Amino acid sequence: MTQDAAVEQQQRPAGIPSFDDDLHVDEVLVDPFPTYAKLRDAGPVVWLEKYGYYACARYDEVSAVLSDWETFTSREGVGFNQFFNGITETSLQTEGDHHDEIRQVEGCPIKKGPLEELKPRLQDFAENLVESLKGKDNLDGVADVAMAMPIEIVTDLVGVEGVTQEQMFKWGVAGFDSIGPLHAPRTQPALETMMGYMEFADENFPSNVREGGWADQLFKNGAAVGWPEDFARGVMNDYIYPSVDSTISAIGIGLLLFAQHPDQWDRLRADRSLLTSAIPEIVRLASPLQFFTRVATKDTEIAGVAIPEGSRVVVMYGSANRDERKFENPDSFDITRDPAGHLGWGRGKHACLGKPLARLEMITLFNVLADNVERFHAGKHRFQPNNIIRSLGELELSITWADKN
Repeated sequence: MTQDAAVEQQQRPAGIPSFDDDLHVDEVLVDPFPTYAKLRDAGPVVWLEKYGYYACARYDEVSAVLSDWETFTSREGVGFNQFFNGITETSLQTEGDHHDEIRQVEGCPIKKGPLEELKPRLQDFAENLVESLKGKDNLDGVADVAMAMPIEIVTDLVGVEGVTQEQMFKWGVAGFDSIGPLHAPRTQPALETMMGYMEFADENFPSNVREGGWADQLFKNGAAVGWPEDFARGVMNDYIYPSVDSTISAIGIGLLLFAQHPDQWDRLRADRSLLTSAIPEIVRLASPLQFFTRVATKDTEIAGVAIPEGSRVVVMYGSANRDERKFENPDSFDITRDPAGHLGWGRGKHACLGKPLARLEMITLFNVLADNVERFHAGKHRFQPNNIIRSLGELELSITWADKN
């Protein structure tokens, strides 16, 4: 049975707003905010006819669902199709003690100690990157800046021999596209790409991993707690999918925001302590991951709306982060905004595992840019459609360099 056939058999619930909007068409994927506003205005819970799913678009309800993993589980998958949702080896799609064990093992390379050791390398990379940009009059803010640190550093840190940066990026994009519904045009090609990745993984993990890299640590630490190689190979997905693309998204959109709001860039250059609030503010507005799903484990309610056991609920991070009920002037970019509360890195037990690394990469890069850049000037830019992640595909960028004499 296809997903769309399954949807046709579900009955529309009475008493809540119903919409036939398709979240996975290009015009919504690249500019989802008018759709989000309509869904938020309609009520705390809506019904998406196209999917046969409930959806939460407001902040309070999204936050509540994410915080209650026992009632709204990831164990049945967080995606929009049965193939992706059948993956059971990742921390994102497990619960309880099993989930905690996976997070503990895969999180070893990005704990406080290893990240402290990584800081000098990130600093050197950022400084060398900025120096290399100074000879260019016109840049692509995505390819030349946003992609540089995440894709080079993370590809090297994961440490799989023979894996190129281009492969890591391609797999990451396809990984997020593979989460989408089967009716979306990008889903099936992405699933086929991921089948190719899995064949590569079968042939190369752990035989061709570099000693001391993330992959090597994962297989060794996994074996120490009793994981078979096949299971550790599946957990590797958590390094391959989200570790690159989401940070590229946030950096690229951050560059665009600072170009569009030079007053905010001036503030940051004058006071670097604002990095601790500027980075969360970028992530709030960017919301690289726009939405996932959860499944109700029992008959329950969201904001007084009955949610039957087994129902799938779309939790809309990108919408919640623009909810005027939570954030004053939610569409404005204000690097002095209190960073607490945004959902750009998720919430609860399934909050982004790589948040400390992503935050460190962004703080390091924007701090070095602030040393060297007086002004960003953005030209044409476009967002690249993807079933889950919202990211710039191109950003024309020129730079006025600071006079450091």
